[in-house]
Amino acid sequence: MPLLHSNGSDLSRKLATQTVGHWLPRDKKVILGWACHKARQARKHNAPLNPSLQAFSAFIKNNPTLNQLGESMWTEVPASYYCGEDPTGHPEIRDFDTFIQTVNTILVTGPEFYDIKGQSVQAENAMGLIGFPINAILDWPMGTQSGWLFWYDSEVNKHFQPVLQAFTHFLGSKASRKVLKAPSGWVGQDAQHLLATKGNDGVTKYSFTQLYQCPDPSDAEYLGFNSWDHFFTRRFKRNIRPVAEPDNNSILNNSCESAPLQYTKNVKAIDNFMLKGQPYSLMNMLNSHAGYAQQFIGGSVFQAFLSALSYHRWNSPVNGTVLDTINVPGTYYSENPYQGFPNPDPSAPNNSQPYISSVATRGIIYIQADGPIGLMAIVYIGMAEVSSCEFTVRKKQRIRKGDELGMFHFGGSSHCMVFRPGVELVFNEPSPGPPRQDGTWDQTNEQNLPVNGPLAYVTTAS
Repeated sequence: MPLLHSNGSDLSRKLATQTVGHWLPRDKKVILGWACHKARQARKHNAPLNPSLQAFSAFIKNNPTLNQLGESMWTEVPASYYCGEDPTGHPEIRDFDTFIQTVNTILVTGPEFYDIKGQSVQAENAMGLIGFPINAILDWPMGTQSGWLFWYDSEVNKHFQPVLQAFTHFLGSKASRKVLKAPSGWVGQDAQHLLATKGNDGVTKYSFTQLYQCPDPSDAEYLGFNSWDHFFTRRFKRNIRPVAEPDNNSILNNSCESAPLQYTKNVKAIDNFMLKGQPYSLMNMLNSHAGYAQQFIGGSVFQAFLSALSYHRWNSPVNGTVLDTINVPGTYYSENPYQGFPNPDPSAPNNSQPYISSVATRGIIYIQADGPIGLMAIVYIGMAEVSSCEFTVRKKQRIRKGDELGMFHFGGSSHCMVFRPGVELVFNEPSPGPPRQDGTWDQTNEQNLPVNGPLAYVTTAS
């Protein structure tokens, strides 16, 4: 049985160079260098704008307030935050038009895997995955006051949605698989080793093709994947993620391959989610559905985040019946106001995950679970470019633990499981173990909880 042969310490070091969830490099010089490269590429080719970008740009320019915000979010970034700039010492993207031109180039390019050694723009041996290319460009501007006002605006998001839909269309096309091609792409050995390392998470030693279903393992260039989206929504092989306690309704399983973020009790119907502490607000999170929201008042929320390098489908954590599925449009690049300047989140909106549960594009499923859990909701949250939440189940469908519920396209972000008051979770030992006193888990290692694995023992208040 072929196992993972790559140097473990080297791969661990590469993973450590990425931000939470491995969507962006920790080294800001890597992001800035990449953005500069894309901007220069866009200027060199000067391709006609995608119609969706043309329409978005025209909408912004015809609105004096939004036009001003669209320009100011670039100029409000302090010069000191642009370290390692272009050869002239200035950030390559300094205005709205250059942003539009650069996004135009991104719309016909899949997320690239690159591993550049010994380059000044990166830490030694850094793996420079830019999992959120548009987010990477907006990393600092979205943290300015103008950036927050711009990207929180519902009309801005409504008009930017077709741009992301165009990107989604490209990522589902055969042209997008160029970035998969071995030996340097995602099907190459270096990338396979990195993905397998995350999939094994220090517990097993399977190779990539042992972990995941590959349409044609004999295809050395693409492994049979016909697009970037096909590759990114790949499934685990049978029995790689066995369903824990399939008939025990007192055991709650993991719905996603994800790392635990926090567990919050006594959630309110309405709360100010824009505060620094980012409390959950049920009415906002559940899209003002009072009939459902009121049943969770005083209950609890468990939140966990997904990695760019992992599995992006959602499985049922319980046995039960689907009551409803709802897709909610929302923001794409909005972060909690307290995560902006003067002390910005270096990988925005990673530090705003509770906040985005109330504002971002999301898919909500309500399940009547068997046993002590009863009614529960799961909120699958799209973040930045990850805006497409697809359900594969329907109302009144009977589901069992481990059944597929749906997926994120182009990766994943975060998800929340919402419980009624009186439902208590005793978290599985040793992983994830109980949260810290503030309800959070240590994010140092970002070790994933395996999808279908046991998350918690469920009890109810007497």
